Amino acid sequence: MNLAPNGSAALSAIRPAFVWDCMKRISALVRRTHLTLVMFVIVVSAASTCARAQNIDIYFPPGISGYDQQLGVTVLSRLRPLYAASGVRAGGFVLFPRADENVFYNSNLNGVAGSQSWGAETSAGLTAASDWSRDSLGAAIGIDHYQYFEFPGESYTDFNVGATGGYTIDDNQLTLSYFHSTYHQLGTSVASVRTTTPIADQTDSARIYYTFQFGRIALTPDFSVGVYRFGSATLGGSQTSLSFLNRNVMAGGVTARYSMSDEGGLLLVVRGMATDYVRPLPGQPSNNSDTGFALTGIDYQSKSVWRYRLLVGIEVREFAASQFQSRTAPIAEGSVIWQPTELTTVTGSLSRLIEDPQSAGSNGYVLTQAQLTVDHELRRDMILEARGGTQFVQFLQGGNQTNITGGVSMDWLINRNMRLSIGYDITKQTSISGNITGSTLASTTTGQFNQQVAAVTLHFAL
Repeated sequence: MNLAPNGSAALSAIRPAFVWDCMKRISALVRRTHLTLVMFVIVVSAASTCARAQNIDIYFPPGISGYDQQLGVTVLSRLRPLYAASGVRAGGFVLFPRADENVFYNSNLNGVAGSQSWGAETSAGLTAASDWSRDSLGAAIGIDHYQYFEFPGESYTDFNVGATGGYTIDDNQLTLSYFHSTYHQLGTSVASVRTTTPIADQTDSARIYYTFQFGRIALTPDFSVGVYRFGSATLGGSQTSLSFLNRNVMAGGVTARYSMSDEGGLLLVVRGMATDYVRPLPGQPSNNSDTGFALTGIDYQSKSVWRYRLLVGIEVREFAASQFQSRTAPIAEGSVIWQPTELTTVTGSLSRLIEDPQSAGSNGYVLTQAQLTVDHELRRDMILEARGGTQFVQFLQGGNQTNITGGVSMDWLINRNMRLSIGYDITKQTSISGNITGSTLASTTTGQFNQQVAAVTLHFAL
């Protein structure tokens, strides 16, 4: 397999052997780091239920929203002072309480015939952010309960809590953050186990980073740790523990940015990652691995009708078990924003990465996903959205799976404390195909199904 797409001048200057050697050195350093010390000094920023999600905002800090119809502001990022919750001030902090009530219909809850159900989702949360002039501190807590009327035994409650703080050194902040999530994974998720009941999983993640500024060049080293624990799946009417997927992941790397102007810059991201499975299946090869990747690209956020950010590179994964071959794949993360008028924004995104396994019979997969979203401000208090996307899974042991999604929604901003959302989404997933001889992948992952979900949600905020 080629290490980079044909014609990629940005990658031609990167020597794969040199990059992989650097990644192995970083991975080895990560493995030698004492976990207790790491947890003492680290706290996390991202709330992700995926085992490893390389969110592009890690490399591109979120932009600042603007007002009214100013150029460079999207339909969704535009601030609307008349409809924005003001929060509750408590000393040097501003609190933002929220509560949502959602009534929905799911035509195919479990991906099998006869699993349609009406349901309700009740969620509440509280976010606190400091209003200090120099340092920063923030925290968030949330709870989310799903009730399925036709399948009450499959109802569940998710919970998350996190904190992040920044201590200013020179002109930048040393940022430490931590996040805990107790969540449930449905059997209709891509590359997941074909379970008829939700799987209760837990994630604890932490991250620390700081940016050193040298004129136009900014270097941001970061270190993170993730602890992932999986519950039990219902397969063939019996409970099957997925604890063999439990893993600890430690990663470290450096992001370099060269600022060409106030609107754009060049980036280079180099990272290494060590994955340790703590409860492997007896007699089965270990899924332990060392991963390294390098990404390079551009971030261009001008006040014009076009904005884009794109990273392309290579990812290499070496497994501890000799039964599994090393994997090399071209990877990418990026987005393009087109704003033909002040009232319409078209956003496209694309990513390709190697992911950790979500089911038995697999040692991971390459996930390629693309999304296209059109947002339109029909009125100042009413926003329409149309979206479509696809996810393509290539299992490292052979076989593939495809998800195609689409949907429409409307948001009515009633006032600064209330918002009404109406949405409709469809999903079509194909069954696994290809050569998966000697693997239990075909019998334990979700097959072909169609799903429709319609929902009405009332949002409250202070």
